[in-house]
Amino acid sequence: MSKIRIPRLEFYITNVCNLGCSNCNRFNNLKFNGHQLWDDYSDIISEWGEYIEIQHPVILGGEPLLNPTINDWIRGIRNTWGADSDTHGIQILSNGTRLNQVRNLRQTMKENAAWLGISLHDLNMFDEIDQAIKRFFENDLYLIENSEDRNAGGIGADWFYQKHKQRDEEVAGIWTQTDFYENAIRYTSDGRMTLYDSNPTQAHENCTFRRFKNYHMIRGKIYKCGPAALFAELDDQFNLDLSVEDKELLRSYQPLTIEMARQGLTEEWFSHIDDEIPQCKFCPEHYIWNNKISVDDLYKKIRKD
Repeated sequence: MSKIRIPRLEFYITNVCNLGCSNCNRFNNLKFNGHQLWDDYSDIISEWGEYIEIQHPVILGGEPLLNPTINDWIRGIRNTWGADSDTHGIQILSNGTRLNQVRNLRQTMKENAAWLGISLHDLNMFDEIDQAIKRFFENDLYLIENSEDRNAGGIGADWFYQKHKQRDEEVAGIWTQTDFYENAIRYTSDGRMTLYDSNPTQAHENCTFRRFKNYHMIRGKIYKCGPAALFAELDDQFNLDLSVEDKELLRSYQPLTIEMARQGLTEEWFSHIDDEIPQCKFCPEHYIWNNKISVDDLYKKIRKD
């Protein structure tokens, strides 16, 4: 049986975050609770290795370094999609604030070909995160501007940390264009949380999850995007102000489960993963980009330093 090859799959392992970034597209700026512990999903993740091949695995949240089993997630994913495949090193996508507070993280990453992707949500925190990265790697690292990818919409990091000046041993990357687009949450006049009621075709057309193919693995199931996976849980925790019909709709999305994979439905499901779904109506039709300070000003500051 041939495996389905996925360019990128994001393992979302926690709702919890220690920052409150406005418009977080996975709603982690709220008091959104819930970790996914590795042992609860290890057997399912291992079995997924029989059906899919992942070129670029990513571990994220929330803040993934708040998950108490982060080291187990790194080892488990590497054991499933490891050195014998064409899988790239596992990217740990973090805000960088807890790098030096997770026991054995550096050793686990080194042993499992993992690397850091730092999403800098407050550009004023650059100096703090820069020092945290250097302390974490216990080395004098070179910080190199990746100007050719600077405007690549978040695909290429803006800055790379390397052990040597040659660009062949990158150990971390920083994305500085990371303030979020408008997310799906709105508030009613009486302060209750609700979602958009958009034209789903328009919302899908402008969706950044669709554009960058940010497919998600959550609780052992594969989703086309983070919001589709999290809407029901968001409603469970915050009781969204929605009609009965809309609450049923947000819970009706069918992810790809391991049971479906066993039935040979993986290829058919993936053939539609980029299609519009009814739940697209809950996201905005147009996305507004919110920068706190100028990225250009940060570049000038770093070069001056």
